Amino acid sequence: MTEHGDRGITIGGGASVSGQVATGDHVTQNQQVNAGPAAEALARVERLLERHAADLAEPGRARRDLADLREEAESADADPERMRGALERLGRRVGGVAVLAEAVRSLAGALGAGG
Repeated sequence: MTEHGDRGITIGGGASVSGQVATGDHVTQNQQVNAGPAAEALARVERLLERHAADLAEPGRARRDLADLREEAESADADPERMRGALERLGRRVGGVAVLAEAVRSLAGALGAGG
């Protein structure tokens, strides 16, 4: 035992551990759980919206639709109906810019909302 007490971790009994485990004084951990295909697809659409904003009739509303999608995607209790609505609106708003329309279709697939 150390001066500060036993801070070890013992896992047994055929346990399966998934995620971060730490022990000790002043331990900090950072884990990004939103990384993956959906986060990458959201970031791609966001970049393309900025790049092609001048080509869109309603870039501000398209950004709000994307913000709604991000909020739902990151929610522990995502609302599929709200996501579908935001995807449909966003798709209509960017439909005239082929690269954006394709990115929104990819985003829909990454979010599991079709494509």
